[in-house]
Amino acid sequence: MTLNLKIIIGSTRPGRVGPVIATWVQQVALEHGRFDVDLVDLQDLKLPLLDESAHPLALQYEQRHTHDWSQIVDSADAYIFVTPEYD
Repeated sequence: MTLNLKIIIGSTRPGRVGPVIATWVQQVALEHGRFDVDLVDLQDLKLPLLDESAHPLALQYEQRHTHDWSQIVDSADAYIFVTPEYD
């Protein structure tokens, strides 16, 4: 049985290195052989901050991008977040 792994690139800054690292992680996961792997780039989703009126727990999304993000998250068995360290 293969598991659905989402590798989420967490930075949207210009000059970010996250996509390079995420691609490397993707290759390692594919070589492992137990994962179907998808790269998810938050820059492509263009998610704004706090633009839904209801709490996310309610699943009452008004915005298409929030609904899309919810489907991405719900479809995964596992996640790896590639996040920057700015300090």
